[in-house]
Amino acid sequence: MTNRTSLAGRRRRLAAVAAAALLTLTTACSSSDDVAPDAAPAAAASSGAAPLKLVGILTVSAPSVGFPDQAAAIEAAVSAVNDSGGIAGRKVELTVCNDQADPNVSAKCAQDAVAQGAIAVIGGLSVGGSGMVPVLEQAGIPLLSHPINPLEFTSPASWPIPGGTPVSFSGAAIGLVKTYGCKKVDAITQSLPSSIASADFADAGLKSLGMKLNAKIAVPTTNADYGAPVAQVVSNGADCVVIALPPGEAGKAITALGAGAPGVKAGLAAASLTQALIDQVGKPAEGVLLSDSFLPVNSDEAGMVAFRDAMKKYQPDAKPTSAGVVVWSALAVVKAAAESIQGPIDGKAMQQALGTLDAVETGVGPAIDLTTPIGIKDFSRILNTNVVTYTVKDGTYGPAAEPFSVLDAVKANG
Repeated sequence: MTNRTSLAGRRRRLAAVAAAALLTLTTACSSSDDVAPDAAPAAAASSGAAPLKLVGILTVSAPSVGFPDQAAAIEAAVSAVNDSGGIAGRKVELTVCNDQADPNVSAKCAQDAVAQGAIAVIGGLSVGGSGMVPVLEQAGIPLLSHPINPLEFTSPASWPIPGGTPVSFSGAAIGLVKTYGCKKVDAITQSLPSSIASADFADAGLKSLGMKLNAKIAVPTTNADYGAPVAQVVSNGADCVVIALPPGEAGKAITALGAGAPGVKAGLAAASLTQALIDQVGKPAEGVLLSDSFLPVNSDEAGMVAFRDAMKKYQPDAKPTSAGVVVWSALAVVKAAAESIQGPIDGKAMQQALGTLDAVETGVGPAIDLTTPIGIKDFSRILNTNVVTYTVKDGTYGPAAEPFSVLDAVKANG
């Protein structure tokens, strides 16, 4: 696998591809409001050839969770691409299907994508993803995902854009040591297999540095007060802690650390600490280290500026987010694959083309190599092992540190 770790060496290259990244992205053809699974795609702009059909299966809204920011980002991306000439000279026709975090609805969305003749599906953060993967795999339509569901890490139809849990938490542990010189690292997790697995990957990251996780502190899912686990971190003499918790719980743990252990540095996956949560947590969030596959959303790198400008132009009521960056990047990958095809562009041709891309420049982070899945048990389809770390500074995301790869750490844990 290609080593893709140097950001400083890519700065001029990122600037040069920023326009290409913008071209790769997006015409907003559907609404970021709730979209029924059978919603008709919005009309694409007229062109000489039939439009390429793209479907976004996203949890736009659901009773307990929603990511309208991802819908807005993919719509902005498609709008920018179409205004810049489309993909392979053809306009992109986008349908956004709200899966409502329900596997049955997700499956219906995927069936509709097959019926439309979609060349690819872009998947967002969704606990309903298990419904769409088997449908797309059978039809030979690639899924470019923001992976959560286990099938997104194992299906040959899945092309995860970020590395997911293994990469995020290995990166968080390594980043804490690189940034703060940590000597003793604990992890706070929920007493769930998925949460404990996150701590295991943090341990793998530390082992790649000749260290090991000092302690895993597991709390029940009903836990409401993080004073006790924070007191245990202090008692253990840990100077850093990896927080392997859902976003709302991560915020509570960071607040408790600020009150009970202000000298202990915390690290976690960037998706778990949004700007809104930073605003809510306030001062205790200062200095928290975030592990991501992409640059911070407020980066002044040219590609991220292009992303924010597209959001402002095409989706002015939506805020640019790190989750939005993922689907923006997914469309960059779709564009690169489609434009490499000699002949008809359909799902099966896209599936084959994706596996030939060894350095896709998205403009918002290190290049992505899709040629060599990592192949470890339960996470065989991980492709992107790049990690970009940054800290919360003055109430927002600070500058990114030099990226690194967690390939060896993740493989060791596999």
